Amino acid sequence: MLLHQMLIGFYGEHVIPATFYEIKETLRRPDLVLSRTRDGAVSRYAVSDDMLKGAFVRLRDRLTACGSSTTMIQVSPDYASHFLAMYMEPDVKHLTGDRVRVLMLNLPFLLRDLIKPEVRSTL
Repeated sequence: MLLHQMLIGFYGEHVIPATFYEIKETLRRPDLVLSRTRDGAVSRYAVSDDMLKGAFVRLRDRLTACGSSTTMIQVSPDYASHFLAMYMEPDVKHLTGDRVRVLMLNLPFLLRDLIKPEVRSTL
């Protein structure tokens, strides 16, 4: 039981947030800054906030598209929306062990080519 809790805690509290952080950092690299203000702050990125949000909306849609015939787990639209809100909005924090298990089984397959449209648009 302890190993199960440790694995779920590690994945839900560290692996998933680190993955989201890496996606954001990749799309907000210094070489993708288009303009800065006079004081040096970034005023515009090549990948806009809407494009960045679009990558995570695509992930939500991919998660919703998981069907029991292909992944042996059915993901409801409500769960997929909650998942997106939990990692995008700082005040939403609730993930049960079963929900983390759904993510552990599906996310590795859903992240493939997730940011491809944004990367292509910056080239």
